[in-house]
Amino acid sequence: MNYYNGKTILITGASSGIGEAFALTLDKLGAKLILTARSKDKLVDMASHMNNAISIAGDLSKKEFAQSLYDEIKDKKIEVDIVINNAGYGFSGLFLDSSMKNYDEMMNLNMYSLVNLTHLFLKDMVNKKSGGIINISSLASFQPMPFFSIYAATKAFVTSFTVSLYEEYRKSGIKVLGVCPGYTKTNFNKRAQMNSIPVAGYLMTSQQVVNQSLRAYEKGKFIIVNGKINKFFRFITSIIPTRLSLAFSSYVIKKGMSNKQW
Repeated sequence: MNYYNGKTILITGASSGIGEAFALTLDKLGAKLILTARSKDKLVDMASHMNNAISIAGDLSKKEFAQSLYDEIKDKKIEVDIVINNAGYGFSGLFLDSSMKNYDEMMNLNMYSLVNLTHLFLKDMVNKKSGGIINISSLASFQPMPFFSIYAATKAFVTSFTVSLYEEYRKSGIKVLGVCPGYTKTNFNKRAQMNSIPVAGYLMTSQQVVNQSLRAYEKGKFIIVNGKINKFFRFITSIIPTRLSLAFSSYVIKKGMSNKQW
């Protein structure tokens, strides 16, 4: 994948999970990286072991950080070729079992900051008629998910927004890709109060998600559902009645929660 050699790529949520896998892979492919996440020490250490990387720590669950991040990158006179909006988190449980503060931060991170960063960097990409956006969504974006209600809704927004963006700018030299992994072994699981044992018996690694996603982006695809089992699951839930898919999702997730798998 020489395609990424020399490209300047911003990765949010770069300190762990899928974001870290993107960073390590793209570093090996010769990309110039800008890493951002809340974990300053981890980012500094990561960047120090890479060929060409800088770190800018900050919390994208706070609305003001997206603009600060963009301004700092512009102050450094860096032109970004690809933005990978990877940062995100979820919560598993009854809607009333978590606070509005938690939901505010989740919606800010999963939606507001993603849109803000896209809006800021896309302007520059359109002006130079090249560049691209990779938004990390989820298999959960394709249907309502009981006990993941806010998370699934935020990811439904991300998928819809991303596909629409693709159509708006595909003739402007801009690539836009939505990535929809299923259950993936990442630190996200810990924050969502999940462990890493998949209910369905299928668990993708972050590296598998990254490899598939980079190939899809290079080919100019606008959406990818990672993994054959996840593609099959999406197909099945798209053809059965909503009431049935809700009942099935509710059964699987409640069983997983009782086994401390979600």
